[in-house]
Amino acid sequence: MSGTILTPAELNPLRIGLGPLEMDAWLAPRPGDAALLAERGRLAAEQPDAVLAALSEGEAAVTELAAILRGRGHAIPGADARGALAAMAGAVAEDLLLLTPAGDTYRLVAGVLCFPNRWRLTEKIGKGLAAIHTPVPEYETALASPVDRFLARLRPGRAYTRSNWGLASSPALHLPLPVAPVDPVRDSAFFLRREEQGFVKLPASEAVVFSIRTTVTPWAEIPAEHQAAIREVAGLLSPAWRDYKSLK
Repeated sequence: MSGTILTPAELNPLRIGLGPLEMDAWLAPRPGDAALLAERGRLAAEQPDAVLAALSEGEAAVTELAAILRGRGHAIPGADARGALAAMAGAVAEDLLLLTPAGDTYRLVAGVLCFPNRWRLTEKIGKGLAAIHTPVPEYETALASPVDRFLARLRPGRAYTRSNWGLASSPALHLPLPVAPVDPVRDSAFFLRREEQGFVKLPASEAVVFSIRTTVTPWAEIPAEHQAAIREVAGLLSPAWRDYKSLK
């Protein structure tokens, strides 16, 4: 977290905060990716049932995404969806979740999720967005409609991004289970977990690729102005939001 000081409004969990992203920047490699890719490849090889999933109705979207990544120089096989997803795990640093239209909303039909933040792909695959976000406070009343509208209006060839944040008592990137809650005022040995989330619609299948690049940074390395902004927001959150974000 560097650059512009984050404001409480930007950190508000009820603010979607979407911005445009250059297509060339989407899933682009960055310095330091090698360690992430090695860990992602290991997880895909050793825990495939935990980090990979593909329903039959998601195979076309996986095939289409695999072709895009091959066009960018990645060695992604075309034999089967699970094999392609396993190769994607070691090819790009982002987790990749594929959503297809389901009435007025979207449904999770395939994905590679190596770095979850206290959730499991096996528990969410096949569900619609509302069911996936059941634990999120106020999702149905405040977020569901804007999210559904955005995904429906998203056009191929355009990418958007948003940021999400959380505090964690563990530095692990692969974090499928809850961890001990954090007190950002009194504690110090914890970590800021950030997600750079991307949204791209595939032209043929009309599936939305929801990408997540996760970084974990020790709290002591976060600039003081960012710490202050996060503490301010944490102090304003409702009990439901504090519980969801694992805050004391």
